[in-house]
Amino acid sequence: MVLALHLYRRMMRRGRLLALLALAASPGLVLWLAGFDATPQQVNDHYSEILATVGFAFAIAAVIITSSTLSEERDAGTLPYIYMRPIPRLSLAASSMLAGMAAALTVALGGWAATYLAALAIGADLGVALAGAVLFTTAAAGYATVFVPLGYILPRSLLVGLGYVIVIESILAAAVTGLAQFSLWRIALSIYVDLVPSFGGEVAEVLGPVTPGMGGGLIKLAAVGVAGLGLLTWALRKRDTL
Repeated sequence: MVLALHLYRRMMRRGRLLALLALAASPGLVLWLAGFDATPQQVNDHYSEILATVGFAFAIAAVIITSSTLSEERDAGTLPYIYMRPIPRLSLAASSMLAGMAAALTVALGGWAATYLAALAIGADLGVALAGAVLFTTAAAGYATVFVPLGYILPRSLLVGLGYVIVIESILAAAVTGLAQFSLWRIALSIYVDLVPSFGGEVAEVLGPVTPGMGGGLIKLAAVGVAGLGLLTWALRKRDTL
């Protein structure tokens, strides 16, 4: 727990946090602007559609924060001091994943709060807005379990993460059916749409072949989490030369 708190505080530098919160809040700003001169039904459709599309801005913020969980320790040369502590590598991996997930959730809740306030301002269904918290938080957990390990293993993990979100999730997954199943954002979106009574056509288009359903989405995220924890534990043991 001490290590998790240390890593979390290191990531939560004020300038970085404010910048990432602003990026994650962009769906809320777009929603507020789109709400002018819209009917109540259009407002509700706008909420889901904007989350599904502009919400990729949060995915970028999540990649930035989670990939830095251990990479900054590695680049600063402080990882050997962490290695020296008599802690099992599984515990080190779990603490690192917990810190990355907590950081991503902090940004996620800030981004969701912006959409909730925008929904309140324009008169959208607050039940739909409350469900939006599930999208942000499950996406945060998913990105953390993937990019905390990659941030430790790869020297340019941020570029890899941005490439994943911008190229694979935003472009290729929309064109190649098989790739959509590996989109963390679409997995989180499949959980969200299972909680709302209706959603716009753009949401279905973004979701693509991924089947809506809370159970299936949570199982996929759990499997990704176990794989990520195992990968990070293996990497920590392999690189431990002390």
